[in-house]
Amino acid sequence: MVRHPLIDDVVGSAVIVESSSPVVWLTQSFADLLERTAPARRLVVLRTGADAALTPALRHALGAAGAAWVVTGDDGALRDGRTGVAANSITDFSTRGPELAGTPSPAHLVAADAVAQVSIDLTLRHHPDREVNVGGAIEALCTAAGCCPERWGTAEPLTVPWDRWVVTQYAKQEAPGVSTSYAVGNGMSATMTAHMTGGMIVETVSAVLTMPRDGVDRVLDAVRRVAHDVVPVFGVVMQRHGDADHMVRAVSYGEPNPSAVVVGPEASELLDRTGAWPPAKTSTELFGVPGHEGIVVRFDDDGWDALESFLDRIDEERFLELVGGAPLDEAGADGALGDRAVRTDRDGQPEHGARTIGGPGAT
Repeated sequence: MVRHPLIDDVVGSAVIVESSSPVVWLTQSFADLLERTAPARRLVVLRTGADAALTPALRHALGAAGAAWVVTGDDGALRDGRTGVAANSITDFSTRGPELAGTPSPAHLVAADAVAQVSIDLTLRHHPDREVNVGGAIEALCTAAGCCPERWGTAEPLTVPWDRWVVTQYAKQEAPGVSTSYAVGNGMSATMTAHMTGGMIVETVSAVLTMPRDGVDRVLDAVRRVAHDVVPVFGVVMQRHGDADHMVRAVSYGEPNPSAVVVGPEASELLDRTGAWPPAKTSTELFGVPGHEGIVVRFDDDGWDALESFLDRIDEERFLELVGGAPLDEAGADGALGDRAVRTDRDGQPEHGARTIGGPGAT
């Protein structure tokens, strides 16, 4: 088989892509490599310098494909670009996973100029008897945050002006398979997937917005408005920090904090409400049409325990059937969950039977 032109080296099951660029994009060639290696169970390892930046689209694509990002310091030392954990060799990523768990290296510095952001990962079902507008949720969220999508595409550079109608036509063309596209603008970046199940379009939106005033409330207001045209299924809203240009660098941005989950009318029927309801450290409010209402569950200041206890209330098997296997939590693929995406033992290895929230395999 002819080696893909982007592959610089092969170490066991890992294929290595070297880049000396200060900004690494999700080019069409890179997207093709990620797609081709998945069936072969090959691990793609992107190796960059410590000062390199990944675009939001590439960061998401690496996570969705289960690929690794390793940076090389001036002294030749390797570390995971996302978690900062030191690596002895590329083989560590093949044996321990594409994101290394453990104590970050001292070289994994805290971001100097991070800004407050809010992210939302939301799955929606489009009404079969209404006009389908993939990307409408992105527009509503951006309006709430005082920004707008400017360009979109399926690979970078994203040079096509944003047009919701064109985005929708692309999703329809790819149906019933999963379509993935990306959008960027001043103060926003987003990934959209769409696929068809049971004759209905399921759309998943993963958006990061520079924090507006009353950021979480603004985002939830946008979800309520969207609910008039499409049916929200499930969503997670988080407060986080990141670079103002939405690039991702090999530094620490701190741990995001879950603020709320959105449970649509259909998904709310799959909740276990026995015992204490709502779960500890949460409060609930209804939205939508009376008699067919969804639930917004808000978390206290430290939302991780509340989120975990809430996830334990969901019938996961029936929930997966509801969305037809759509990517449920793009935050995992986007790195928003960090090392909280999977519980680890004292040696930094995944616990037996630990729940993985999003990330590779979420599709």
